[in-house]
Amino acid sequence: MRLMKAATDLQEQAIEEISKEFEDLLSHFVKGEQKEARQKERPLTFIDGVYNGTMDDAFRILSGLQLVHIIILKPKRHITKQDRELFARNREQVNACGFFFPFDLDDFESRLLQNA
Repeated sequence: MRLMKAATDLQEQAIEEISKEFEDLLSHFVKGEQKEARQKERPLTFIDGVYNGTMDDAFRILSGLQLVHIIILKPKRHITKQDRELFARNREQVNACGFFFPFDLDDFESRLLQNA
């Protein structure tokens, strides 16, 4: 039997910090009614009953969010098909581990246009 260790405070703090960075990015181009609808969904939060609070889940959430963040910050002209696939795979991993990240890469399109 494998012993499950609880996520460390540092892991959960790092997840919270990167979540704030995503909120800042999103605030630049999600406006009005769309913003209110997003907030009602409670994105960028742990999902009750799915997040187990294990060290493994926290590591997978954090690494997935970090990779997604790196892809979002790439200039649009450098986004490849592989980047899109990595984004989707890591978004699925983050959600499967119990952290609600409902965004697609295209949700960040206007942010990327500024870099192009």
